[in-house]
Amino acid sequence: MVFMKVRCQSACFHIRNLLILLGIVCCVFKGIAEHNWTEQIKAFKPMVVNVETSSEIVFETEVKGTSFASGFVIDAKRGIIATNRHVTGSSPSYVKINFYDGSFTEAHVLYYNPTHDFGFYQIYPEEIPFELQAVQLGSWKALALGDELLLIGNNEKEEYSIKFGTVANLNVDKGDRHSSYIHSTFDRTGGSSGSPVWNTKGEVVAIHARGTDTSSFELPIEYLIDALKQIQNNSKIQHGEIGVDLELISIGEAIKHFKLPEKSRLEIGPSEASTPKVMQIASIIPRTTGNQFLRASDIIYRINGQLIRDDLYGFDFILNERVDNTINLEIYRNGESIFMDVPVENLEQRKISRFARFAGSIFHDITPKLRRLLYFEANGVYLPQADAGSSFSMLGRRERSGNSKVVIQEINGHQIEDLDSFIQACQGISNGAHTYVVIRDFNLFDTSPTPKSLTINLKFGPLQVFEWDQNLLDWEQVEM
Repeated sequence: MVFMKVRCQSACFHIRNLLILLGIVCCVFKGIAEHNWTEQIKAFKPMVVNVETSSEIVFETEVKGTSFASGFVIDAKRGIIATNRHVTGSSPSYVKINFYDGSFTEAHVLYYNPTHDFGFYQIYPEEIPFELQAVQLGSWKALALGDELLLIGNNEKEEYSIKFGTVANLNVDKGDRHSSYIHSTFDRTGGSSGSPVWNTKGEVVAIHARGTDTSSFELPIEYLIDALKQIQNNSKIQHGEIGVDLELISIGEAIKHFKLPEKSRLEIGPSEASTPKVMQIASIIPRTTGNQFLRASDIIYRINGQLIRDDLYGFDFILNERVDNTINLEIYRNGESIFMDVPVENLEQRKISRFARFAGSIFHDITPKLRRLLYFEANGVYLPQADAGSSFSMLGRRERSGNSKVVIQEINGHQIEDLDSFIQACQGISNGAHTYVVIRDFNLFDTSPTPKSLTINLKFGPLQVFEWDQNLLDWEQVEM
């Protein structure tokens, strides 16, 4: 009898726990389904597009081939489509925009951000068989934890797939440099890069950028709005840069491990997004303005007298306002408060605007992105791609994608400072010439300068130089 009683109590215990669990699950699903999205989904679909890109020439670490993603109409009058920067890329590409009614058109890259994961395509509205509609833009700052969200995109290459989620965190540093992201509960968002994210008011508050099986991360729409306004005002976009990678660390860690004064806990105060955090420099990019002033582990406390806390978006906004000027930083370094003026450069001017094609390979200047990735300070020209069997294809180890990570520093005794000096050296090389180069291969553990010999075949790959034409939104070959 005692045994039966114990078994009965145990069964009741498990049943009670199961009912509690089911209640929690029901509450979660009830929360997600609380808002009726049906009519809004019908209205939103024409504003979402599917993007197909094809690239045969690549820059930096981008990959050749065809890819699929999402986008949305952000300015109907001008024909501007928003998507991710990792979708537009920086390389020459053919872009096809597919619409909800089955029609499609070609697009050109209008803009891509050098730091944050967004970009814009340009299409021509008069070529579309229906009237374009732009999304209504809102603000991520109006969101609260637990708010419902809607995503419409090209998930797993399935057109106009729908995802429901909620806000889990309003400010996480999931970007490559210092981007603020919204952490949401959308799951399995592969192929949904560039999808708009709506709030229940019908406003787009973010763009989907990255995710896992269980979580999703959305770039706040304010980043896109700031750039779009400059385009709409016919102004050149400026992007402030001091060359730092930032991460957010808790106030407790900053005080205990990095000697931030205890009094700062009260000044920082509580955070609306999560636990109170501060900005710390994780790394510094070589050959940037902050390289001579700042160090990894420095905590950025104030900018121009303003307490910055964990406001990654605010940090970026201030830098953009101070291009070609200086910002005054108060940093804490090993517990010591230090004030310094740091020059702010315009990162837009360091994008790839020219490239050379020579003997079956592509060459361009070393960008800040590459200097960060490779932590490379020296001069040279970058070789991202060499056609199989071409003259330069055996210079270094190639990745499975076919990409190289080779920096050429010398050709036939000529020091290569940049793309200009590379072009000048190549002009003196004839077809069939026996040549040597000095390279550094960043696909190898040992990146020391190494001489390599090769024979130049120019029959199918004469020297060509291309420049980006912002008016044509295309790469144009220039006369040598």
